[in-house]
Amino acid sequence: MSTIRTAITALLAIVMMNSCSSGAGNMAQMNQLKDSIFAAYPTVAAVTVNVQNDNHLLIAVGSEDLYAADAAKRQGIADEMGAMAQRIFGEKGKLEHGKMLVTRNEMNQEAEPADALVSDMTFKKAN
Repeated sequence: MSTIRTAITALLAIVMMNSCSSGAGNMAQMNQLKDSIFAAYPTVAAVTVNVQNDNHLLIAVGSEDLYAADAAKRQGIADEMGAMAQRIFGEKGKLEHGKMLVTRNEMNQEAEPADALVSDMTFKKAN
């Protein structure tokens, strides 16, 4: 009985480590990206950065001004943030795609806010 319990505990530990590893290895870059967004976009009041599976980037931005902006302006900013992320994570990094999610909630802490307006980000692969 204790052998089964030990095996289950070990398996759960492995699953938990793997589920947390995708963001943990990128923490320095995620913090740098967050700081860079605040510096580049003064109307942004909240930023949440998440990397999923080491290749998908989600940037949730709390800004009433960006929320009120037209889709073309938001897409331009998503492209700028994507380029910023690629410089920070490295052109040979694993990022393949991402999304910028804009919410009017300037206190937002959610990765995917319910009221989000979504703009896609693409990353150029180095040759």
